[in-house]
Amino acid sequence: MPWRLLCIAQFYSLLAIYTYLGLTPHPENSVPVFNDLLMHFAGYCVAAISISFARPTWPLWQRAAFLIAYSIAIEIGQYFNPPRTFSGMDILANGSGVLLGLMTVVLLEKTISPFAKLLYWKTTTQRN
Repeated sequence: MPWRLLCIAQFYSLLAIYTYLGLTPHPENSVPVFNDLLMHFAGYCVAAISISFARPTWPLWQRAAFLIAYSIAIEIGQYFNPPRTFSGMDILANGSGVLLGLMTVVLLEKTISPFAKLLYWKTTTQRN
């Protein structure tokens, strides 16, 4: 299976899991809940790294906008799904995780040549 297709499938599978956990009435039945904001932060940090492998040719702002818009959409969905609620703090934690994840990708891309080759594998924008 081609690397790029695997990266894309992994990212959209991650979004499907996040959607399920974000919109199910009781996610604690599926995943143990520790610190809610830390989980939001870490989850979106992982999503930012994942989208960078799935869509490496998208500009950073576009990756960030996609994930933050997705995060807001999930929070709006929770508003209409009791007992879940809309939380601005969750959006802030998600956005912070997105920023850290994207900054990590940029740092690794600039400092570790094999990482950049893996990130841009089989794209029209092969970067060194």
